[in-house]
Amino acid sequence: MKETKRTPYPELDTVLETYAQQLQKVLGNNFVGMYVQGSLAVGDFDLSSDIDFIVVIKDDLTAKEVAEIQDTHTHTYSQHNRWVKRFEYSFFPIHVFHQHSSPYTDGKPTALQGRALWYFDNGSPTIERSDHCNTLVTRWTVREKGKTLLGPDPATLIEPIPADDLRTEIKETLIGWGHELLANPASYRNRFYQSYLVLNYARMLHDLHAGKIRSKLAGMHWAKAHLDPQWIDLIDFCWQERQDTLISVQQPAHAEVFEQSLAFVTYVVELGKQYEIR
Repeated sequence: MKETKRTPYPELDTVLETYAQQLQKVLGNNFVGMYVQGSLAVGDFDLSSDIDFIVVIKDDLTAKEVAEIQDTHTHTYSQHNRWVKRFEYSFFPIHVFHQHSSPYTDGKPTALQGRALWYFDNGSPTIERSDHCNTLVTRWTVREKGKTLLGPDPATLIEPIPADDLRTEIKETLIGWGHELLANPASYRNRFYQSYLVLNYARMLHDLHAGKIRSKLAGMHWAKAHLDPQWIDLIDFCWQERQDTLISVQQPAHAEVFEQSLAFVTYVVELGKQYEIR
């Protein structure tokens, strides 16, 4: 039976399905499929979340296709609904989708050459090159949890991601990104990120242990049950903050909470370093 519900919101389903059809028309034979991923796939989407999906294509985009996709995105971006300005998506050539590629190696950023995909950032009106989605986490989520908007079952496009390969990427990202943001925290010093860092690092540590991608809600409950109890109040505060749909990077951080968030990241990074992958 054809799946009819991709998200918890029928209006969003319609917006995404319509957009998939528009991209298929633009790309023609180069279009393979479009798949919901991220929080919409793993079950922790809220009205502050990005609307994450990927588009799988046969070959990398030509200059003509890039221009036509930009026009299509611009037209959609101009619509007056709550969804379209939170689209975040990349175009994966199928041969790249088959590869194992991760953002960090030995705790340091992997060289960008050959990893960047055509990409629209959350809220951005302009296409760019980025490796943001070029991760095993994205591939695992699309294959195991992704919702098909148009195209074949994603499990037919890529082999399963071994749990320890996924763990390796999560550990490298947890440590590598942690070192980066702790060295230069200024860009994260706002109300949105003070909570996002805590919830995301709790989730990453949970995912590292599980060898699967779980929701922020599952990560929150796991962290409260398994980490030092000193962090429970901070985790609860950050979860409640996340429920405010008006939370924004434009709002200032709470100075004390932000410092606690950085301390939590430091704590989780050290736990990540100690985790042994068989």
